[in-house]
Amino acid sequence: MPTWIRTRRAVLGSRRLTPTPALLVVEGNRIVEVRAADDTPDEAPSDVEVVDVGDHLVTPAFVNGHTHLAMSALRGVGLEAMAGNIIEDLYFRIEALLTADDVRAFTRMGAAESLLAGVGAVWDHYYFGEAVAAGMADLGLTGVVAPTAQDLAGPGVPRLEDALDATARLATDDTWSERGIFAACGPHATDTVSDALWRRIAELAETHQIPIHAHVAQSVEEYTRSMQRHSASPVARLGQLGALDAGAGMLLVHGLYVTEADLARLKAGGNVLCYCPFSQLQFGFPAAVEGWWKAGIPFTVGTDCGASNDSMSVQQELRLLASGRAFAVAPSTVGRRFRAEGAIEQAAALDGLRRQRRTEQQALADPQTLLDTVWQVPGRLHPKLEVGELRAGARANLCIWDADDPAWWPRTAPVRALTMGDIGSPWGLMVDGRWIGERGDLRRSLLCSDDWREMRAEADGRLQALARRAGLPEWLSRLTPASRSI
Repeated sequence: MPTWIRTRRAVLGSRRLTPTPALLVVEGNRIVEVRAADDTPDEAPSDVEVVDVGDHLVTPAFVNGHTHLAMSALRGVGLEAMAGNIIEDLYFRIEALLTADDVRAFTRMGAAESLLAGVGAVWDHYYFGEAVAAGMADLGLTGVVAPTAQDLAGPGVPRLEDALDATARLATDDTWSERGIFAACGPHATDTVSDALWRRIAELAETHQIPIHAHVAQSVEEYTRSMQRHSASPVARLGQLGALDAGAGMLLVHGLYVTEADLARLKAGGNVLCYCPFSQLQFGFPAAVEGWWKAGIPFTVGTDCGASNDSMSVQQELRLLASGRAFAVAPSTVGRRFRAEGAIEQAAALDGLRRQRRTEQQALADPQTLLDTVWQVPGRLHPKLEVGELRAGARANLCIWDADDPAWWPRTAPVRALTMGDIGSPWGLMVDGRWIGERGDLRRSLLCSDDWREMRAEADGRLQALARRAGLPEWLSRLTPASRSI
């Protein structure tokens, strides 16, 4: 049955930010028409569902540009290992013990948290890719799944051929595309993937015309290995291997150790960088995203995972993107000199640096720039995803926000609330043309359902079993009481 969604306030996309009265016509999983409010009949045909949301704000659902949904299971584990390379020092050890059923159960937890944060699509990268896709489909989440491929190091090494086969199946099986789930190639990182495998992945991306999604220059170990083994930076090596030009584009995640020369190698038409600010604050440091902006390379924003972020709300990342450059003021040479000596002229110099940094970051704080990173850029990167906009032909992924919630009061700056506010869960959420939960009662209707209780119980049990297999008694002791209280 077609659905008409009437609203007096719709933000149709990052290029159309002024709220406007509109009627969205949804058929199947697509928005087939967007009409001006004064261009619609008062009465709808009898075979149409009419949803009139009045003053509630309608926007595209958010898109998480990079995540590992299943890694919400590792939230709070081994945080002391963040001082080193937690991926190699801890996560690989635990992930080597995972089963496909574990990944599906844990993915559901991350998917539910994402939906409650207004995220309708994700770019996921993990082991057992088809299990990730199944877990997403169980909750109704759409997105792009990159089965993790490794042949030099990491828990994916013994499952390499399975990962490549899963990528091909996800790319060709209509069962997944009908649920709004698509494939990307998932080489893990430049130091866990050989030249030979990079070439195979580039060929696979070309064959299926899908993107490549990889961690690039995310650690000092990765950068050092690339320079020592190949006499080239990670980005330069990818250019030499043809990976930057393969398939439907490349999503390069983290980029902590990306140079100006590397940025010059990237192509604005086919390469997209990904910034995960809160995660990077924990495992490394925030990437120099202002350099990406100045170089004209499009970028998206992702949460990374619950294990290194503690949140699946990609919308909350926007505040740090908008204002994060100001953190460089206090620890600067100017700031240290002022704190040591306290002279008036040094205070003036510190304020001058504050003003300079604010001017330099102004473009990054523009609402269009911010919302592009969680709507249009990741929504268009895969040629079949088509989300992040409310336009005819786009996939019907949209949020309805409660105009009466105090986070939006006094309703004079809805776009600022979208980028800088703590807006919580949407009043209503449609993903792939299907309503998630109940309009006006999304959180309760999802978390109080019998299906959710069963999913949560399974995930709890599997997490306890994983902690026992991993030989982490402290982790297990913290899990047991919470599970018993359910």
